[in-house]
Amino acid sequence: MIYKKKISLGAFLKKGEDFKENDIIEIASEGKEVEGQFGMQNIFMIKVKDKEGNISFNQTTINNLIDGYGENSINWIGKKAKVWEILSNVQGKMKKVYYFLHPETELDDKTGQFIIPGINKTEEIPIINEDSEYGA
Repeated sequence: MIYKKKISLGAFLKKGEDFKENDIIEIASEGKEVEGQFGMQNIFMIKVKDKEGNISFNQTTINNLIDGYGENSINWIGKKAKVWEILSNVQGKMKKVYYFLHPETELDDKTGQFIIPGINKTEEIPIINEDSEYGA
């Protein structure tokens, strides 16, 4: 028989109860990648209001925090994040999905992506109409 090592993580916070949309949380750990019921999960301890507990960060959250605070999650400890709650279709059912994003994050109306103004810059590629303009 093959056994998998289990890690005791402590209590998990409840979505919609312990934290809600627009709450500001503080990241309290560098996170751990653990195998959960639905595959690998990124578990972080957070502080919100007068509570402290664990929560799973989805990949969108991780990507946004990398953009805002860098790739090394140990540097995220003590940093703030804003809770976003978005109604999404998950496996055919409409469910609230929670994101923990850099406090300056905005939702881009054109692309539907989360951006941090001043950090996520999209450069427009110039259109060249005639080759003769550029000596070709």
